[in-house]
Amino acid sequence: MRQGAMKQVTIGHRAFSKVICGTNPFYGHSHFSEARNAEYLGRFDDKTIERTIRHCIGRGVNAVESPANQRIVSILSMLRDGSPQPIHFVGTTRTDETSRMKSHQQKLAFLIENQAAICVVHAQYVDRPRRADSIEGLEQLVAKIHEAGLLAGISTHRVQTIELCETKGYGIDTYMFPLNLSGFVYPGYDGSESVQARVDVVRGVPKPFILIKTLGAGRIPPKEGLQFLAENAKPNDVISLGLASEQEIDESLGWIETMF
Repeated sequence: MRQGAMKQVTIGHRAFSKVICGTNPFYGHSHFSEARNAEYLGRFDDKTIERTIRHCIGRGVNAVESPANQRIVSILSMLRDGSPQPIHFVGTTRTDETSRMKSHQQKLAFLIENQAAICVVHAQYVDRPRRADSIEGLEQLVAKIHEAGLLAGISTHRVQTIELCETKGYGIDTYMFPLNLSGFVYPGYDGSESVQARVDVVRGVPKPFILIKTLGAGRIPPKEGLQFLAENAKPNDVISLGLASEQEIDESLGWIETMF
Protein backbone atom coordinates (compact mmCIF):
# COMPACT_ATOMS: atom_id res chain seq x y z
CA MET A 1 0.00 0.00 0.00
CA ARG A 2 1.62 3.25 -1.07
CA GLN A 3 1.71 6.35 1.10
CA GLY A 4 -0.40 8.96 -0.67
CA ALA A 5 0.35 12.63 -1.15
CA MET A 6 -3.17 14.01 -1.12
CA LYS A 7 -3.86 17.73 -1.36
CA GLN A 8 -4.49 19.32 2.04
CA VAL A 9 -6.90 22.04 3.15
CA THR A 10 -6.40 24.35 6.12
CA ILE A 11 -9.24 24.82 8.59
CA GLY A 12 -8.27 27.20 11.33
CA HIS A 13 -4.75 26.23 12.42
CA ARG A 14 -4.88 22.62 11.22
CA ALA A 15 -4.24 20.92 7.88
CA PHE A 16 -6.75 18.29 6.75
CA SER A 17 -6.58 16.00 3.75
CA LYS A 18 -8.94 16.96 0.94
CA VAL A 19 -10.84 13.74 1.65
CA ILE A 20 -11.58 12.53 5.16
CA CYS A 21 -12.89 9.12 6.12
CA GLY A 22 -16.60 9.04 6.91
CA THR A 23 -17.84 6.26 9.16
CA ASN A 24 -21.51 5.60 8.39
CA PRO A 25 -20.72 2.17 6.90
CA PHE A 26 -18.87 1.17 10.08
CA TYR A 27 -22.08 1.56 12.09
CA GLY A 28 -24.54 0.08 9.59
CA HIS A 29 -25.88 3.48 8.49
CA SER A 30 -26.21 3.03 4.74
CA HIS A 31 -29.19 5.36 4.14
CA PHE A 32 -29.96 2.84 1.40
CA SER A 33 -31.67 -0.34 2.61
CA GLU A 34 -32.07 -2.58 5.65
CA ALA A 35 -30.20 -5.31 3.79
CA ARG A 36 -27.18 -3.07 3.27
CA ASN A 37 -27.35 -1.89 6.88
CA ALA A 38 -27.22 -5.52 8.04
CA GLU A 39 -24.34 -6.34 5.68
CA TYR A 40 -22.31 -3.40 6.99
CA LEU A 41 -22.98 -4.32 10.61
CA GLY A 42 -21.93 -7.90 9.98
CA ARG A 43 -18.75 -6.90 8.17
CA PHE A 44 -17.34 -4.05 10.27
CA ASP A 45 -15.85 -5.39 13.44
CA ASP A 46 -13.04 -3.39 15.06
CA LYS A 47 -10.33 -5.10 13.01
CA THR A 48 -12.10 -4.35 9.73
CA ILE A 49 -12.63 -0.71 10.74
CA GLU A 50 -8.95 -0.45 11.65
CA ARG A 51 -7.87 -1.99 8.34
CA THR A 52 -10.18 0.29 6.34
CA ILE A 53 -8.94 3.46 8.07
CA ARG A 54 -5.34 2.29 7.73
CA HIS A 55 -5.86 1.88 3.98
CA CYS A 56 -7.26 5.42 3.80
CA ILE A 57 -4.20 6.70 5.69
CA GLY A 58 -1.99 4.95 3.18
CA ARG A 59 -3.68 6.97 0.44
CA GLY A 60 -3.03 10.29 2.20
CA VAL A 61 -6.19 10.65 4.32
CA ASN A 62 -5.40 12.19 7.71
CA ALA A 63 -8.80 12.55 9.40
CA VAL A 64 -11.79 10.44 10.41
CA GLU A 65 -15.29 11.87 10.87
CA SER A 66 -17.60 10.08 13.31
CA PRO A 67 -20.23 10.51 16.00
CA ALA A 68 -18.60 10.68 19.42
CA ASN A 69 -18.15 7.19 20.86
CA GLN A 70 -15.47 5.30 22.76
CA ARG A 71 -15.12 2.63 20.07
CA ILE A 72 -13.81 4.98 17.37
CA VAL A 73 -11.63 6.89 19.85
CA SER A 74 -9.96 3.63 20.91
CA ILE A 75 -9.36 2.57 17.31
CA LEU A 76 -7.87 5.97 16.42
CA SER A 77 -5.64 5.88 19.50
CA MET A 78 -4.23 2.55 18.38
CA LEU A 79 -3.67 3.81 14.83
CA ARG A 80 -1.91 6.94 16.08
CA ASP A 81 0.56 4.80 18.05
CA GLY A 82 1.99 3.51 14.78
CA SER A 83 1.66 6.61 12.63
CA PRO A 84 4.34 9.26 12.11
CA GLN A 85 1.67 11.64 10.80
CA PRO A 86 -1.26 13.16 12.74
CA ILE A 87 -4.64 11.44 12.45
CA HIS A 88 -7.34 13.98 13.21
CA PHE A 89 -10.70 13.18 14.77
CA VAL A 90 -13.64 15.17 13.43
CA GLY A 91 -16.29 14.32 16.00
CA THR A 92 -20.00 15.09 16.01
CA THR A 93 -22.55 15.23 18.82
CA ARG A 94 -24.98 13.03 16.90
CA THR A 95 -26.90 10.88 19.40
CA ASP A 96 -27.40 7.31 18.22
CA GLU A 97 -26.84 3.68 19.13
CA THR A 98 -23.05 3.96 18.91
CA SER A 99 -22.83 5.40 22.42
CA ARG A 100 -24.70 5.50 25.73
CA MET A 101 -24.30 9.27 25.76
CA LYS A 102 -27.71 10.66 24.92
CA SER A 103 -27.30 14.44 25.01
CA HIS A 104 -25.36 16.82 22.82
CA GLN A 105 -23.80 18.37 25.91
CA GLN A 106 -22.45 14.97 27.03
CA LYS A 107 -21.12 14.24 23.57
CA LEU A 108 -19.44 17.63 23.32
CA ALA A 109 -17.75 17.15 26.70
CA PHE A 110 -16.47 13.77 25.45
CA LEU A 111 -15.13 15.33 22.24
CA ILE A 112 -13.35 18.08 24.14
CA GLU A 113 -11.89 15.60 26.63
CA ASN A 114 -10.57 13.50 23.74
CA GLN A 115 -9.25 16.54 21.87
CA ALA A 116 -11.26 16.14 18.67
CA ALA A 117 -9.65 18.47 16.13
CA ILE A 118 -13.11 19.67 15.08
CA CYS A 119 -16.07 19.42 17.44
CA VAL A 120 -19.26 19.43 15.37
CA VAL A 121 -22.63 20.22 16.93
CA HIS A 122 -25.00 17.93 15.06
CA ALA A 123 -28.05 18.77 12.95
CA GLN A 124 -30.24 17.09 15.57
CA TYR A 125 -29.46 20.15 17.71
CA VAL A 126 -29.08 23.03 15.25
CA ASP A 127 -31.89 22.10 12.84
CA ARG A 128 -34.52 21.71 15.58
CA PRO A 129 -37.76 23.66 15.11
CA ARG A 130 -37.25 27.08 16.69
CA ARG A 131 -39.56 29.87 17.68
CA ALA A 132 -37.03 32.68 17.70
CA ASP A 133 -34.61 33.73 14.99
CA SER A 134 -31.69 32.12 16.83
CA ILE A 135 -30.33 28.71 17.83
CA GLU A 136 -30.68 28.55 21.59
CA GLY A 137 -27.51 27.52 23.38
CA LEU A 138 -25.30 27.26 20.28
CA GLU A 139 -23.20 30.32 21.08
CA GLN A 140 -22.31 28.83 24.47
CA LEU A 141 -21.38 25.45 22.95
CA VAL A 142 -19.12 27.12 20.37
CA ALA A 143 -17.46 29.14 23.15
CA LYS A 144 -16.67 25.92 25.07
CA ILE A 145 -15.05 24.42 21.99
CA HIS A 146 -12.92 27.49 21.33
CA GLU A 147 -11.93 27.79 24.99
CA ALA A 148 -10.48 24.26 24.66
CA GLY A 149 -8.38 25.39 21.68
CA LEU A 150 -10.39 23.27 19.22
CA LEU A 151 -12.26 24.08 16.03
CA ALA A 152 -16.05 24.46 16.11
CA GLY A 153 -18.38 23.18 13.44
CA ILE A 154 -22.02 22.47 12.95
CA SER A 155 -23.63 19.73 10.92
CA THR A 156 -26.76 20.93 9.15
CA HIS A 157 -28.98 19.75 6.34
CA ARG A 158 -30.57 23.15 5.75
CA VAL A 159 -29.41 26.21 3.84
CA GLN A 160 -31.40 28.39 6.23
CA THR A 161 -29.40 27.21 9.25
CA ILE A 162 -26.10 28.24 7.63
CA GLU A 163 -27.53 31.63 6.67
CA LEU A 164 -28.74 32.14 10.25
CA CYS A 165 -25.36 31.20 11.75
CA GLU A 166 -23.58 33.63 9.43
CA THR A 167 -26.05 36.42 10.22
CA LYS A 168 -25.76 35.86 13.97
CA GLY A 169 -21.98 35.56 13.89
CA TYR A 170 -21.85 32.39 15.98
CA GLY A 171 -18.16 31.89 15.21
CA ILE A 172 -18.50 28.61 13.31
CA ASP A 173 -15.18 27.50 11.78
CA THR A 174 -16.63 24.97 9.35
CA TYR A 175 -20.00 23.68 8.17
CA MET A 176 -20.73 19.98 7.59
CA PHE A 177 -23.32 19.99 4.82
CA PRO A 178 -24.78 17.66 2.15
CA LEU A 179 -23.92 18.45 -1.46
CA ASN A 180 -24.38 16.19 -4.45
CA LEU A 181 -25.72 16.37 -8.00
CA SER A 182 -29.07 14.69 -7.16
CA GLY A 183 -30.00 16.71 -4.05
CA PHE A 184 -30.25 13.54 -1.91
CA VAL A 185 -29.98 14.13 1.85
CA TYR A 186 -31.49 11.07 3.53
CA PRO A 187 -34.64 8.98 3.03
CA GLY A 188 -37.63 10.97 4.24
CA TYR A 189 -35.87 14.35 4.37
CA ASP A 190 -38.56 17.02 4.39
CA GLY A 191 -36.56 20.01 3.16
CA SER A 192 -37.11 21.69 -0.18
CA GLU A 193 -33.68 23.14 -1.00
CA SER A 194 -32.68 22.83 -4.64
CA VAL A 195 -29.25 21.58 -5.70
CA GLN A 196 -28.46 25.09 -6.93
CA ALA A 197 -29.42 26.61 -3.58
CA ARG A 198 -26.98 24.23 -1.89
CA VAL A 199 -24.23 25.10 -4.36
CA ASP A 200 -24.90 28.81 -3.84
CA VAL A 201 -24.54 28.67 -0.06
CA VAL A 202 -21.36 26.55 -0.25
CA ARG A 203 -19.78 28.94 -2.74
CA GLY A 204 -21.21 32.07 -1.12
CA VAL A 205 -19.78 31.43 2.36
CA PRO A 206 -15.97 31.76 2.33
CA LYS A 207 -15.49 29.39 5.28
CA PRO A 208 -14.48 25.81 4.47
CA PHE A 209 -17.25 23.23 4.33
CA ILE A 210 -17.03 19.52 5.07
CA LEU A 211 -19.21 18.14 2.29
CA ILE A 212 -21.18 14.97 3.05
CA LYS A 213 -23.54 12.69 1.09
CA THR A 214 -21.39 13.51 -1.91
CA LEU A 215 -22.21 10.21 -3.64
CA GLY A 216 -25.83 10.17 -2.46
CA ALA A 217 -25.30 7.18 -0.12
CA GLY A 218 -24.27 4.95 -3.01
CA ARG A 219 -26.78 6.30 -5.53
CA ILE A 220 -24.26 8.27 -7.62
CA PRO A 221 -21.24 6.74 -9.41
CA PRO A 222 -17.97 8.12 -7.99
CA LYS A 223 -16.73 9.63 -11.26
CA GLU A 224 -19.97 11.60 -11.76
CA GLY A 225 -20.41 12.63 -8.15
CA LEU A 226 -16.84 13.75 -7.63
CA GLN A 227 -16.74 15.63 -10.94
CA PHE A 228 -19.80 17.59 -9.75
CA LEU A 229 -17.89 18.59 -6.60
CA ALA A 230 -14.79 19.50 -8.59
CA GLU A 231 -16.93 21.89 -10.62
CA ASN A 232 -19.07 23.32 -7.80
CA ALA A 233 -17.23 23.21 -4.43
CA LYS A 234 -14.60 25.71 -3.28
CA PRO A 235 -10.89 24.84 -3.25
CA ASN A 236 -10.89 25.05 0.57
CA ASP A 237 -13.76 22.59 1.06
CA VAL A 238 -13.20 19.08 2.42
CA ILE A 239 -15.01 15.93 1.25
CA SER A 240 -16.17 13.31 3.76
CA LEU A 241 -16.61 9.92 2.08
CA GLY A 242 -18.04 6.82 3.71
CA LEU A 243 -15.92 4.13 2.05
CA ALA A 244 -16.91 0.53 2.67
CA SER A 245 -13.99 -1.37 1.15
CA GLU A 246 -10.40 -0.98 0.03
CA GLN A 247 -11.60 -1.19 -3.57
CA GLU A 248 -14.00 1.73 -3.02
CA ILE A 249 -11.22 3.72 -1.38
CA ASP A 250 -8.87 3.20 -4.31
CA GLU A 251 -11.54 3.97 -6.93
CA SER A 252 -12.84 7.18 -5.34
CA LEU A 253 -9.46 8.52 -4.26
CA GLY A 254 -8.07 7.74 -7.68
CA TRP A 255 -10.68 10.01 -9.25
CA ILE A 256 -10.05 12.71 -6.68
CA GLU A 257 -6.32 12.69 -7.43
CA THR A 258 -7.08 13.50 -11.08
CA MET A 259 -9.90 16.01 -10.50
CA PHE A 260 -8.76 18.19 -7.60
